[in-house]
Amino acid sequence: MVPNGWEKLPLSELTKEKISYGIVQAGPHVENGIPYIKSSDVGGDIDILALQKTAPDIHHKYRRSAVHPNDIVFSLRGNIARTSIVPLELPEANLTQGTARISVNNQNDTKFVYYQLASEKVLNRINALSKGSTFKEISLEELRKVTLLQPPLPEQRKIAQILSTWDRSIATTEKLIDASKQQKKALMQQLLTGKKRLVDPETGKTFEGEWEEVKLGDVAAMNSGGTPKSSVSKYYDGIHPWVSIADMTKHGKWISKTEKSLTDEGISNSSARLYPKGTVLYAMYASIGECSISTVELCSSQAILGIRPKDNLINIYLYYYLVNLKEKIILTGQQGTQSNLNAGMVKGFNIKLPTVVEQQKIASVLTAADKEIELLETKLAHLKQEKKALMQQLLTGKRRVQVSETEAA
Repeated sequence: MVPNGWEKLPLSELTKEKISYGIVQAGPHVENGIPYIKSSDVGGDIDILALQKTAPDIHHKYRRSAVHPNDIVFSLRGNIARTSIVPLELPEANLTQGTARISVNNQNDTKFVYYQLASEKVLNRINALSKGSTFKEISLEELRKVTLLQPPLPEQRKIAQILSTWDRSIATTEKLIDASKQQKKALMQQLLTGKKRLVDPETGKTFEGEWEEVKLGDVAAMNSGGTPKSSVSKYYDGIHPWVSIADMTKHGKWISKTEKSLTDEGISNSSARLYPKGTVLYAMYASIGECSISTVELCSSQAILGIRPKDNLINIYLYYYLVNLKEKIILTGQQGTQSNLNAGMVKGFNIKLPTVVEQQKIASVLTAADKEIELLETKLAHLKQEKKALMQQLLTGKRRVQVSETEAA
């Protein structure tokens, strides 16, 4: 149903130039050439510095697909329907064959069309028109036929202005999250090496004294898990949560629930074993260096090491120590022939040990940093959900906006 005063128009009628794709073969990167936009460059803000460049003569040959500031770029292949608006900082550029240029005419608002193309209803329509199962693609012919609900221009501008406000809030929150993560990373590197010492709550003075450097195997017990035969159904769907690396990447720091579980029989007929609550779980294969802490008794696959700290090491300090070590472990794996870890290697990790009291203080500071990031991520999720709901209301005319005489002029 078309709202009162709105029109339902094909995309081809909203443009000042024919919707077209770009360069078929851009050739090698030319340092002082003309930037071109690939489908992988599309989606949100375009990273101008990351764009590859083609030779000026190739750009001239495909000048029909040249893009200018305020044009919409649309991904035709792979992750189809991703869109970006060409920024003012990119005065001259082109496209590849996997992207399309949509130059909105003066009777319509570019930002409004951009939001319409990103709306759930329009995205579903575009996906239905696309071809291919593993590699999706939509033709220019089908794209030109996609219909959009268009209110009068002043109303388009007002709606785009409202949604842009939400986008700015989302972008600000994303920057705060990135900054908080960088601050936490720097804090970990300082606190876990002793370069920065905290205040002892018992004395009110900065912690003092040398840290002991030991092998992890000397201050913690550890074993890997196991996997029962998948063909034996009675081994699965039991009462014991069975952690996989997928569970760790999904849940992060704390794990209490898992996708799969084992029965007593499944554990006794495999190398899986029960780890007590508070065990530090450490991935040795695939997502190497991924780390979590169990909040319940559970078991794991053989890809995961269950580490139980002894009295002079607390689990959450160990967790942060291993998280801080992750980049180094991954880099070592990439540079050498050993892409996986084993229990012997992990036992040989060097770990710097302050007193338990100082460990607890370090862990509390880093936990507070985690909490700040979690709160920002929750805020971001809410903002995105609220924007989505607002788009569904505003872009369909279910909720109308008031346009002042000044805005309508």
